[in-house]
Amino acid sequence: MRRGLTLLRGGVSEGEVSPLEVAMLEDRIRTFEGRPQRYGTQFDWDEHGRLSPLPLEDPAGVDARRRAIGLGPLAQDLWRRRWAMARGRWPERPPADRAARQREMETWLRQVGWRD
Repeated sequence: MRRGLTLLRGGVSEGEVSPLEVAMLEDRIRTFEGRPQRYGTQFDWDEHGRLSPLPLEDPAGVDARRRAIGLGPLAQDLWRRRWAMARGRWPERPPADRAARQREMETWLRQVGWRD
């Protein structure tokens, strides 16, 4: 993924790749590494069973960063996702045991080398 991010960034400068694709991959890598995301493209279930963005770097600036790559405000994206979920139009459901899901994810992240 890290190598792919480097390649995608080069494609953006050449006009071959959408900045959105780069932002999504950068956010995914950052969240896998345990760092906050920059664009708010990665979501998971919170302690209340609601789909929520994973931690953000500089939350006050997230909408400006999103606007720069062609995305609308994070609040609008979040509303759309929660609306779809409430109407049964979202493909996932909250985990039955959030703590177990978090432990499984942490184990996987360590096993594949994203975390120490």
